[in-house]
Amino acid sequence: MTRLKGQDMKNRGGMTLVELMVALLIFGIVMSVVFSVMVNSRNSYEDTRERAQFQQSIRAVISLLTREIRSAGCNPTQAGFEPLPVASAWVLQCRSDLNGDADANDLNPDENVTYTFNPGTGELFRDNGSGPVVILRGLQGVAFNFYDGAGNQLNNVPLGPLDRAQVREVGVTLQGDLGDGETVSYSTRVALRNG
Repeated sequence: MTRLKGQDMKNRGGMTLVELMVALLIFGIVMSVVFSVMVNSRNSYEDTRERAQFQQSIRAVISLLTREIRSAGCNPTQAGFEPLPVASAWVLQCRSDLNGDADANDLNPDENVTYTFNPGTGELFRDNGSGPVVILRGLQGVAFNFYDGAGNQLNNVPLGPLDRAQVREVGVTLQGDLGDGETVSYSTRVALRNG
């Protein structure tokens, strides 16, 4: 049985133009769905990463503030300086004599540190005497609250010298914007060890 060339051509299986178009359409739909899932996954990953970085930055600043507030008033030589010379809602200055040299003006270790919040820019600055440095951006609010030994809040901010002498705890609240309209807020209350 021999076949003729003409019969071979007729029996060949192939795709028609309509079948090819349908296959391309299905392939296009599948690729669109896959691409959409990949883009959404990437956006979700970026949002989660930015949120985690911002929260980590806030935690680091809270940790730094906590350490310096606890150390405020460290005065082994009884040099006679004020632990919190500035105490207001957006500005906090902490002084200590960490190296025992009878002054609170050294840069290493940082003995005289001022924290200032600028509500216009949403930035928190830290100044150890060598100039202010931005330590956190994207804040919606910062609040410093002050409490006496009985736990009563001292409300006449900025505090005068008599009220500052009564401070035994400082409350710190940092509220930030994660960029997508979601806010995060961290608060802590720190006791002065040397108060």
